[in-house]
Amino acid sequence: MRLTAEASLVVRPALNSFCRGLVAALCICSTVMSFAVLAWSAPLVEVDDRLEVNWSMLRVRFFGEAPVGSGEDGFKVGEKQAWREGIAFATQAVHSLNMTLREAPSPNTPEALEDAAKAAKQVASSLRSYNTTYFADGTVRVHLESSLAKALTTSGLHFRQREAAQSVPAEYTGIVLRSAASAKPTAVYSIVDEHGDLLFDVHAMAQESYKKNLMGRWFRHPTKDELEAAVGASPLNIGVVPSGGRFVVKRHDWDEAMLGHRSLLINGTIAIALP
Repeated sequence: MRLTAEASLVVRPALNSFCRGLVAALCICSTVMSFAVLAWSAPLVEVDDRLEVNWSMLRVRFFGEAPVGSGEDGFKVGEKQAWREGIAFATQAVHSLNMTLREAPSPNTPEALEDAAKAAKQVASSLRSYNTTYFADGTVRVHLESSLAKALTTSGLHFRQREAAQSVPAEYTGIVLRSAASAKPTAVYSIVDEHGDLLFDVHAMAQESYKKNLMGRWFRHPTKDELEAAVGASPLNIGVVPSGGRFVVKRHDWDEAMLGHRSLLINGTIAIALP
């Protein structure tokens, strides 16, 4: 079928309009999908008031606020006051966090109180600012962060060795515990077999590894890049089932998987992937 010149003039604009609409729709769809992926793989963060506990990056974040001072050094004075206010907040917040996330929460025993005070001091002395915000009402906010491991210091843990195991060329670069159901992140957990017998707990780790990385990094719907950053490009995947603060796995599967790879456990090269 041949189009007349008049018909061609009508069809071409319509076709061009359709193509432009299709391209726009595809761009919107692509953008929406990109945002969906980003939201799906967001770091696992728990928030209490202004305290953020990031279980994926193993960081604690919070902020301090103060009014901007007067005079030429007003902004500097305001920032210093915000730092002091943030440290004061952290002292109380980290104290409470340490008490609630211990391996075995207990009443205010002298040991527990001492650990909480030590944790608060460690965090306060290792703070870094990652951003500063100035508000229109004259308020300055300093955003601060520190290591989650420092915030969860406890003297009740005993390790079988101090230093991490020497890294040797191996088939796997780390371990991913793939949980069959959601679970609340915690600094200390244990892995047991189908009969409840212990297979792995924090005491089997190296002390320096726990202080640096706790018992691994927690993720919800992790991406490949997130896991690679945490446990390397070739992790060993092990399916586990959460139950009462523990992870359950069949002993035969565990023993077979761990053969020759226990150094990964000792060094805490672990990621916990939640659905």
